[in-house]
Order: sequence, then structure tokens, then C-alpha cells
Amino acid sequence: MKAVLHRHDAYWLRKLVGQQQALRSWLLESGSLTARLKKQYADFSVIPLRQEWLRPHRDERQILGIASSQSAWVREVWLTGNGQPKVFAHSVISRHHLRGPWYALRKMGRQPLGGALFADPKVRRGILHYKKLSVAHPLYQLIASRMVVADGEVLWARRSLFRLNQYSLLVTEVFLPGFFTDIN
Repeated sequence: MKAVLHRHDAYWLRKLVGQQQALRSWLLESGSLTARLKKQYADFSVIPLRQEWLRPHRDERQILGIASSQSAWVREVWLTGNGQPKVFAHSVISRHHLRGPWYALRKMGRQPLGGALFADPKVRRGILHYKKLSVAHPLYQLIASRMVVADGEVLWARRSLFRLNQYSLLVTEVFLPGFFTDIN
């Protein structure tokens, strides 16, 4: 997949400096995170949390060119291993782009999105960006409302824009508490 850069990711990091090797290895994974999780966990599964029309976060609207009054299709899932959520995946696609070959994204259910994206050679993935989510970030708050997150615990996220022809999809993956102590 050819990398695409987007100017609205300015406050997300483009490079990681001085992070632990285990952290770097997973955050910098250029292939399918789903495929790597399947190798790590024999019992890997996808647990849908919600798939519905929602107003995207401000920075997501900017990247996808969505007006503040418009909704987008949002899919949120736990990617699990060892019977526990390991990664929170948050995908956003505008109403205008949820058509053509990506219309099927509305019906993914328990299927991993990564498998569909990386199986299509026409899909181009943008450059990965990274962020240590603060407790004020909406995704941090959403995760903390669904699971125990210790005070001050760091949640690392990465995101990239996927393109298929003129259609764009933003995928954010948040590594959940304890993930980096649980892996090889």
C-alpha cells in the first residue's frame, strides 16, 4: 500500500523517539494489526461495541472533510486475546464515502476490518501517526467508561487514513491497559 500524509494530523506524532522496544514494535507495525494479533493470540476475536451514525471528533472531521453538523458511520470494536480486550479499534467514514466498494463496511459485525482492508490491493494506507492519549481525549474517556483504567495510565494510540479510489476511512487503534506487559 502506498502511504498518504494528511496535514490535519499535525498534533499526532509522525515519529516515535525513545519508546520501549515492545511499544515501538506494535505501534510501528506497518502491516495488518489484526494479522499480528492473530499470531499473538490463538483465541483472537472481534467484539463489536457499536456501529452507528455519530458525529465524529473534531480532528476526525477535519481529516475526513466532514462538516461539524454532519454524522459519519462509526464502528468501534474490542480486539481480544486471552479472553480480554487488548486493542480498541475506532473507525470513521463519512456518509458520502460509505458507498461503492466500501458500502459493505456497515455490515462487518465480528469480522476484522483489517482483514478486509489489507486483502484489497487497491486500498492505500496513509502514514501512521501516534499519540499518547490524555484523559481529556474523547477516546480515552470512552475506553475508561467501559473498562478500568488506572489513574494516570498511559494509553497509546495510532491512526491512519485508508483510501480506496476517492473514498476515505480513518482507523484509530488504542492499545489498552496492560497490553505491553502481556506481549512477547
